[in-house]
Amino acid sequence: MLEPSETTQGDVTQLLSELKDSPDLMDHILPLIYDDLRQVARCQQARMGASPTLQTTELVHEAFIKLRQASGQPIHNRLHLKRLSYLAIRQLLVDHARGKLAAKRGSGQTPEQLEDDLVADPASHDESSVLQINEALERLEHSSPELAEVVIARFFGGYTAEEIAEMLDISVRTVQRHWERARAWMLLDMQENG
Repeated sequence: MLEPSETTQGDVTQLLSELKDSPDLMDHILPLIYDDLRQVARCQQARMGASPTLQTTELVHEAFIKLRQASGQPIHNRLHLKRLSYLAIRQLLVDHARGKLAAKRGSGQTPEQLEDDLVADPASHDESSVLQINEALERLEHSSPELAEVVIARFFGGYTAEEIAEMLDISVRTVQRHWERARAWMLLDMQENG
């Protein structure tokens, strides 16, 4: 088996093409994308601040488990796998935030004041803001899935406009327009529903 540093996109793509015939190949694929998962997890840890209850390594390993459980689904290429990775991390972060808030219920905390930069490029988010963003994102997914996909990739995946454009097979300019529209939509939605 190749070490992660020796892999190419072709190696992962080749294994993914064989995955439908042999689901056990996922055990060989996941170590090849470990660095991608760590990058996404580190980005989320930086945004949410250091959490003593959810470390980067734990987030990566939990994402591995989620991806392994989904190995029966067709995965078309490395970009599709990256997308599944940030979706898995989104779900893990939301589940973690729900769990922490459930433990805090009744502690007398006041609701967080929404700021314009909450959706933009946040420095940190607590559990309630992660859930607020996720709820607004779920509403956006119903009205405009293409805008929501850009938000998920950027906010939960930590990807740049260029990386998102490559993953979604659209132009960088389109990604930037989608981001601006989605950001404005979500800010209004969060103010109305917050």
